[in-house]
Amino acid sequence: MVLGLAVAAVGFAAILGGATGFGAALLTTPLLLLVGLPVPEVVVVNLAATLVTRTGVLCRSHRHVDVRRVALLVAGSVPGAWLGAVTVGMIPPHVLKPAAGVLVALAGIRLAFIDGGRPKRPGPALIAVTGLTGGYLSTTTSLNGPPAAVLLARARVPPATFIADLAGYFVVTCALSLAILGVRGQIPLGVLWPALPMFLVAAVAGNLVGGQIARRLSGRAFRLTVVVLVVVSGLATALGS
Repeated sequence: MVLGLAVAAVGFAAILGGATGFGAALLTTPLLLLVGLPVPEVVVVNLAATLVTRTGVLCRSHRHVDVRRVALLVAGSVPGAWLGAVTVGMIPPHVLKPAAGVLVALAGIRLAFIDGGRPKRPGPALIAVTGLTGGYLSTTTSLNGPPAAVLLARARVPPATFIADLAGYFVVTCALSLAILGVRGQIPLGVLWPALPMFLVAAVAGNLVGGQIARRLSGRAFRLTVVVLVVVSGLATALGS
């Protein structure tokens, strides 16, 4: 029962992620926590699903990648991911779960205002620090997307570059995060089979459906739906912990 609900949650979140280019983990994290999966398993599922789905996006949009910016983000994410893996065991689960919910809700609120303000071109230091923050969040909660998404949105990069840069960043950061967790023995073996293949199939299918929906719906209306769902799910996780 729990596994079925969890797979459905991953597929549902992947639909939104496929339509927006990011945000799947923002929904997957609180939904999987709500159905009863422990944080370490949620992190592995999110990282693996993001790696698989964003690899396809990167293959299709690699010509639009700003290589220098993505390289700086990744360079910052490596020490951040390692630091997260080292310190996550020091955070009690009853603290980490509501903290993840609050983080999701705050990210959703920030996404609601992501179009506001003047364009701000980030310097190398800010990009690296953003990568560091995302890397730390990657191995602790798998929520590595919001820092980079906000950075790119504030810079007002073209949509194609926005999606391509995030895809490049996600592919490398998620792969490195999984490798770090694996080396440190922090990947729960119970989630690898048969659950993980089921999660990945749901993520890929949901991502494809999301891509089709994106072509038919108003971007503004769909994004509003995403923001509302992200905030509500985050608050539900935080308050239900």
